[in-house]
Amino acid sequence: MNLPSPANNKSIFQRLHLRRWFAQGLLISLPIGLTIYVVLWIGSWIDSFFDGPIHAIFHVNIPGLGILLTLLTILGVGILASHVLTAWIFDRLNALLARIPVLHSLYSTIQETVGLLFGGNDRGFRSAVLLRQGGDMGYIIGLVTRDDLSELPHLPEDCIAVFIPMSYGIGGFTCIVPRDRVIPLPDLSPQQALRFAMAGGVGGAKNRVTGHPDTAATPRKQ
Repeated sequence: MNLPSPANNKSIFQRLHLRRWFAQGLLISLPIGLTIYVVLWIGSWIDSFFDGPIHAIFHVNIPGLGILLTLLTILGVGILASHVLTAWIFDRLNALLARIPVLHSLYSTIQETVGLLFGGNDRGFRSAVLLRQGGDMGYIIGLVTRDDLSELPHLPEDCIAVFIPMSYGIGGFTCIVPRDRVIPLPDLSPQQALRFAMAGGVGGAKNRVTGHPDTAATPRKQ
């Protein structure tokens, strides 16, 4: 006696794997699309800086010329600021902005932030560390911004400044912590640590050069 075969209750979407294919396509196309959109939005915003002069000279808008002129302007400012004969102009401009109460706070904040991100070894992130939290809270990843806090003489012990980036966002907060509370991560670059923290640890702290996971991401016992 042959038993009746069970009916196939799967919907056409399940049989054709449409849901899985759509989710896979979304995971691939959404990051690419958003990245292209942001790049184009920033590019058009920068390109609009010189819309007036370009239209006045050429009587037509030339896409991309504003970006080129902006890059050349930034390069020219850097050359002038590096020259002894013209560097005093920017020194006077900095002194003038420092005397304006409202603009001084905004200008100094932007200046320190840009210097922190693009200022090189003397002004940027020094190194990546793990910061031990109290109780059973585990560790958080941080970036050392200052290892000398001599301008704060009333600290109870030897402390350093550690920037804690926020996951899935822009920003963070700076902690003044004792030096012995942090665990150095010499095999993890500040850029990798920042990427790891801002991505919430998704994907791991993978070395983009060697393709292997950084062993420094594991806390070492002290």
